[in-house]
Amino acid sequence: MIASLVSGNAPAQTLWRGVEAGASPAQVRAAVPDAAPPPALTTLADGETDDLVTRAIPWGDRLVEVRFFFREARLAAVQLAPVGVRAGDTAANRRLAHDLADDISAEHGAPYECGDKDYADVALYECKWLSQPLVIRLWYEDVGGQAPTLRIAIRKAGDISYDF
Repeated sequence: MIASLVSGNAPAQTLWRGVEAGASPAQVRAAVPDAAPPPALTTLADGETDDLVTRAIPWGDRLVEVRFFFREARLAAVQLAPVGVRAGDTAANRRLAHDLADDISAEHGAPYECGDKDYADVALYECKWLSQPLVIRLWYEDVGGQAPTLRIAIRKAGDISYDF
């Protein structure tokens, strides 16, 4: 399932589905024609912005939202998020996160860090892989079953703005 989303057999600079690190927004749109600017930009701590977003990527029985983060008009990271992760369903959301981690591990090997890291009412599951030339991070989080988030981030290994 995840193999078609996170390709470990790609050239050294490829982040996701043929889209290379350092690509311009125009190059990303050429590779992913339905990618469009989001209604409002999300800015990461180091100033990267998600200048392009698409929800048109099928993944099993659901869609995946894909955000393309740029630094100085060059692609720095790709973030995948299954659409339809539901509030109040921590157990099912966590099962999905574990299943995705298993799929990524089947393709990229064992993560160097992975597990449940719950604290009080915060449910947290996080895994990290170093699969040269990529670093991949999966995390699921919710607070008391509310505001769930499940993300897979992919970026080039050695990117100075990404701290594991």
